[in-house]
Formats: sequence, C-alpha cells, structure tokens
Amino acid sequence: MALIRDITAADDSVVAALLAANGLGDGWGYEPEGLSVVVAELHEAVVGVAEFQLHCDFGHDEGRETHPGEQTFVLTMAVAHNDRRGGVGRALLAEIARRAKEAGDTFLALVPQDGDDADGRRSFFKACGFALYGPDRPGAAWGCPASEILPAGTAVGEGR
Repeated sequence: MALIRDITAADDSVVAALLAANGLGDGWGYEPEGLSVVVAELHEAVVGVAEFQLHCDFGHDEGRETHPGEQTFVLTMAVAHNDRRGGVGRALLAEIARRAKEAGDTFLALVPQDGDDADGRRSFFKACGFALYGPDRPGAAWGCPASEILPAGTAVGEGR
C-alpha cells in the first residue's frame, strides 16, 4: 500500500520528472506555488503526485451553473507508468477526499488534463466515481461527492 504524505522540498526534482513523464510538465523544476500537494511513496520512492485546492469555487468563476458550490478542486494528478493499476491514484484521491471532508468540503471537482493518455485519465476518474457535470466540451468539469471516494468506514481525521 502506498504511503500518502505531504510533499517536501526534497521531492521537487522527482515530482518534476514524474509530471514530465506523464506529459504534464517540462521536467526542469517544480514549484507548487501555494497549492496543497500530496505524494505517494512506494518502497521509499515517490511514484505519484496530486495537487489540489480546498474551498475552490471553480464552477461559478467559469460559468458552470450546474456545479454544487464550493468544493475541493484537484488540479493535477500523475502516477509513474510502472506503478499504475496498483491503487496509487485511488490512494491519492482518498487522501484528498479525507482532507476535503475535514475542511468542510463535500465535493471534489477536476478537469481531466488533455495531452498524452487523456482517454486513460478520463477512464480512471470515471472508475473512481467522477462524472461529467455540465456540457461535454473541452475543459469540461467532472465531479464526485467526497464521501464516494473515501473508503467505507473512514472517519474525518483518519488516514495518511
């Protein structure tokens, strides 16, 4: 099982390379600029990363009238190719959902990134319970109640 923890400065170069390997960065550096960031660690190596923002009102700002209000927004997620299909991505989402619930947010939202493996990303998020809300167009938002992401029986304050 992956250990999910907050990012540290020592993780920056590994995260930059991981994002680049997933078509989500140039690999030259990483600065989260005030975002919340968690990493997944397996066998003492970082194999996944997720950036998120609590209390985001993305839907109203973007004219998405069907969104449920303030939510936690997942900005970026990446898992090393060799460590996919092992629960790393789900563990990252579960930690974000736990933190969202702890902060009073009940809904997670995201816009699956385009680029390499965009169809795979959409399939993964759909399998995790996310669904499209609003019109299906480029940049369309997907969302899911945080409670649907959390493992059964998880209470706020548990995890990590």
